[in-house]
Amino acid sequence: MLMILICENYFYNCRSFFNLTSEARYLIWHSIPIDEVLSGLKSGQNGLDSDDVARRLSEYGPNQLESPSKPSPLKIFLGKFKDYMVIVLIFAALISYIAGEGTNSLVIIGIVILVAIIGFFQEYKAERAMEALREMVAPEADVMRDGRMSTVPASDLVPGDMIFLEAGDKVPADARIVDETALEIIEASLTGESMPVKKSREQLPEEAALADRRNMVFMGTIVSYGNCRAVVTATGLATELGRISGMIKQKQVDPPLKIKLEQLAKRQALLVFAVAAIVFVLDASRGSPVMDSMIAAIALAVAGVPEALPFIVTLALAFGTQAMARKNAIIRRLPAVETLGSTTVICTDKTGTLTTGEMTLREIQTFRTIYVDGPGYTPVGSFSEQGRLIDPQETDLVRLLKIGAQANNADIEKADGNWRIVGDPTEGAVIVAAKKAGILEKIRESCTRIVEYPFDSDRRRMTTVDETNDGGRIVSMKGAPEAVLERCTKIARADGVFPITDEDRKIIQARADGMAGSALRVLAFAGKSLGSSDSLDMDFVEADLTFAGLAGMMDPPRKEVLEAISVSKKAGIRTVMITGDHRLTARAIGKELYIGNGEVIEGAELEKMSDLELGKRIDEVSIFARVTAEHKVRIVEALKKRGNIVAMTGDGVNDAPALKAADIGIAMGKTGTEVAKEASDMVIADDNFATIVGAVLEGRRIYDNIRKGTTYLLAVSFAELATIFVAVIMGFPIPLLAAQILWINVVAEEFPAIGLALEPAHAKIMTKKPRDPSESMPSRSLMIYTLAIAATIVAGTLGLYMASLNMGQDLSYARTMAFVALGLFTVYNAYSCRSLEESIFRMNPLGNRALLLGIAGSIASVLAVVYIPFMQSIFLTSPLTPESWIMVLGVGLLVILAAEVMKKMLPGLRQ
Repeated sequence: MLMILICENYFYNCRSFFNLTSEARYLIWHSIPIDEVLSGLKSGQNGLDSDDVARRLSEYGPNQLESPSKPSPLKIFLGKFKDYMVIVLIFAALISYIAGEGTNSLVIIGIVILVAIIGFFQEYKAERAMEALREMVAPEADVMRDGRMSTVPASDLVPGDMIFLEAGDKVPADARIVDETALEIIEASLTGESMPVKKSREQLPEEAALADRRNMVFMGTIVSYGNCRAVVTATGLATELGRISGMIKQKQVDPPLKIKLEQLAKRQALLVFAVAAIVFVLDASRGSPVMDSMIAAIALAVAGVPEALPFIVTLALAFGTQAMARKNAIIRRLPAVETLGSTTVICTDKTGTLTTGEMTLREIQTFRTIYVDGPGYTPVGSFSEQGRLIDPQETDLVRLLKIGAQANNADIEKADGNWRIVGDPTEGAVIVAAKKAGILEKIRESCTRIVEYPFDSDRRRMTTVDETNDGGRIVSMKGAPEAVLERCTKIARADGVFPITDEDRKIIQARADGMAGSALRVLAFAGKSLGSSDSLDMDFVEADLTFAGLAGMMDPPRKEVLEAISVSKKAGIRTVMITGDHRLTARAIGKELYIGNGEVIEGAELEKMSDLELGKRIDEVSIFARVTAEHKVRIVEALKKRGNIVAMTGDGVNDAPALKAADIGIAMGKTGTEVAKEASDMVIADDNFATIVGAVLEGRRIYDNIRKGTTYLLAVSFAELATIFVAVIMGFPIPLLAAQILWINVVAEEFPAIGLALEPAHAKIMTKKPRDPSESMPSRSLMIYTLAIAATIVAGTLGLYMASLNMGQDLSYARTMAFVALGLFTVYNAYSCRSLEESIFRMNPLGNRALLLGIAGSIASVLAVVYIPFMQSIFLTSPLTPESWIMVLGVGLLVILAAEVMKKMLPGLRQ
């Protein structure tokens, strides 16, 4: 043990060794006697002296989380131009300028800048998690130095400092408890434990999980009751909060959509460069002027670049975020919308996410079983027995609730329209039940407390003596069932009070165990009357009590969550509960919400599992209990390795690393800490798990619309490429000029694309399984559809072009025919893309008015080029005859025919 302490002290003094020895260091402090802790830290009961503090502060550094270097707004903005699709757009602008199309070049640059601005504003605040963590550190601390108590900045604390904590304090550093009085700490944000944790100074096993280290206090948690002295064991980044800080800083993986679009851009760029080079060589070898051949190749390259694609993707995501915000889902990072829509697993914290976060009394055991109904802290509800409502003024119920209200230091108040508990949540649950029964005010008006024997970890009960208005005295006791039962000699029954028997004790204990097995936190209640002259000595007061009954409390599931989980199952989305709470509590909530098969893995078991073993179990187990921040990250990563797209919901500091590690992190807006919000991709403003279902629907709609927009734009780009390539191979003059191609790509094509981005959701969208996360963009079936439509457009455009030449029309007229045909075929294609599975003849013609306006705008832009004189001179077009228009409109119907055939032939389009 001495060698361990020496090594521990040495490693603790080596700042460069912090991360390497963190696990060993965290394990040791709670598992050795307090005198060895003080010895190992070279401290004592009177703390440190000023010289030692100065030396340690210099050695360890300030007790704060390091400030990461934050990128400047300019750097964030310039970073948007590193996107591969944006680079392709910049190239398109450059070659447009070389081709002499300065105006169109400026239009493309304008699109690039707009995309960058939208991305900049969406992600400007994306990396503020560290700042929020620093705000959780207490500003000041009471510390024993030089033999006297003083208040110092929390940043000046060092390992070995002796600190004093009392109710309401924020714990300034990790510390081992030296002594305590009825100490309770709220650790929900760090460990996920829904109830205040009762602390003690007793030595614990080395393998104790973080949530079970009841002789330690941790930075950023809150003292809810009692007080203590504790010796600081870790400061700054060496604390549990500091470790979470380090995990949050880990680099995030790019979202799937971004990766797929980059891959698409690379493939498209290679294709157009290869085809452009071939066209240049062929055209030049036939004796065409080099500059003409260069312009043809540049025009072809421009044709192959879907300039509008990044803009349309961003637009679809941006409109989607607005729709989500109206439904209380606030998107913090734009690509997360698509990721949410393809989610296969939702990992959710329990406390405050699946549950209300409000401890509620649900069951009372007297000589009968009484169930209590009513949401959370709202003092409205009913009491029932065997399915029938009962009068809450009945004797046994009043007796128990009266004892519970008197042996109680909590209160209930209404603030900003919401009821809330002041004090301990467990005591608050009893107060709420008494108010539901309509007896709370009467109890308080009729009694005045004169003595209190507070709860502590040894006695495990609380006793009060109240004086009534008529001069009598009443003893009220509540606590752990076995601790209360040992002080009882009588029991209240339906027909009176009788001596308590051993059989009674067995029955009561069995009932308590059964309630605990249902994840209820069980309290026992007992009382008696005293004479005005009786002793108030604790031993006398707590003797010969009458047992009144048991009460079971829990943080209940939200009512709307069950339906949300059911909808998620129909949509092929699995729900996994990850909580810091106990196994029984997690299993009971899982049973109520139909999560998993009842199997639960605890953190201690998870700690012993290799990543390979966890990977084998991860598909079978949907409930994890008593887990730490590191465990949550491991679970998320194991699910991701199995090919899942993982969404993680949470509200506490302990959820932040997993929120960051997940494909999409979802924080709660009301109860969520700033740390969780800053680490998330999306914030649920109303803390409603059901809101996630609406967000998933919106995400699926957006991804569907991106697929539609992608096939629409790629079909036109492939058609333009193939039209020019085939014409050159066949020896015809280039059928489309660079300016004409740019006009279609940047203007005529874009209006319908905007409409497609706003297409409403399909009625059956939430009955489909999530798409394969590894599916390429576009998928195999979507690429076949795209190529089929492109081939139809090529055949129609080239056919009309060559027919015009064969009918004796000049080259300008033939090119105008090709330009108009391509423009109108684009419109036909856009309308067909409204649904990739439903016939256009079954779609509501007015179901997407934005698309109709876009189609009108596209047709107007084509007509403007053909009939406005000054645009005719720019684009070298000629007015078409009525006969030519009839030919174009008729041939264009082939696009719709091809689309209908492909929808029938390719069931993969429905994925």
